[in-house]
Amino acid sequence: MVDGQCKFHYPRAFCETTKQDGDGYATYRRRCNGQQVYVRNQYLDNRWVVPNNPYLLRCYNCHINVEICLSIKAVKYLYKYIYKWHDKVAMQIIQNEAEAMIDEIQSFQNARWLSPPDAIWRIYAFDLYKISPSVITLQLHLPNQQLVTYWKNQRLPQLLEQEHLTHTMLTEYFNMNIVDDDAKKYLYREFREHYVWDKSGHL
Repeated sequence: MVDGQCKFHYPRAFCETTKQDGDGYATYRRRCNGQQVYVRNQYLDNRWVVPNNPYLLRCYNCHINVEICLSIKAVKYLYKYIYKWHDKVAMQIIQNEAEAMIDEIQSFQNARWLSPPDAIWRIYAFDLYKISPSVITLQLHLPNQQLVTYWKNQRLPQLLEQEHLTHTMLTEYFNMNIVDDDAKKYLYREFREHYVWDKSGHL
C-alpha cells in the first residue's frame, strides 16, 4: 500500500470483455456478478482477482503473477529482468577528504559481480541478446557528409579515391529512383521491403 492505495492498482475496474490496453497488456474480463468472498475481514469481488495460473501455483507453491503480452511494448520486461545487473555497493570511510585517492576503475572492478551461469555464458561467447526480426538502420546524411570508417594506418588521399565510399543506402535510394521507375513508388522506409542492400554497396 502506498498512501492508502494499492501500488498495483487494485481493485481493478469491472470489464465485460478482455481487451488490450495502451501499454500492450490485456485488460481482463471482470464480471460484475455480485459474487463476493470474505477474506481477512473484508469482502472481495472480481475486481481483486490477480491473474494467475493454478497449475503453476500448485507446482511451485509460491506467488506467480501471470500476464498475457499482446504487444511488442511488453518485450522490454524480458530485457529488464534477464539482463538486470546485480546490486552491490562499495564504500570507504576516510578521515581526511583531501588525501583521499579515488580509483574509479578499481571501484568498478570491486563492485562488479558475475554469477557462475553468467560467467560461463560469457566464457563460451554465447550471444547475450538477439533481435528478431533483424533491424536495419537506414542511413541519413547530407550530400558528401556520409560516415566513413578507415584504419589508422590508411592514407586518406587513397581512401577518398575509392568509389564505393560514395555509395550509401541513401545515395543508392536516389540513384534507383533515377534508373528504375518502380522504385519511385516506395518511400525510403519502404525501400528495404523491395530491394536488398548487399556488402558490395549496391541495391
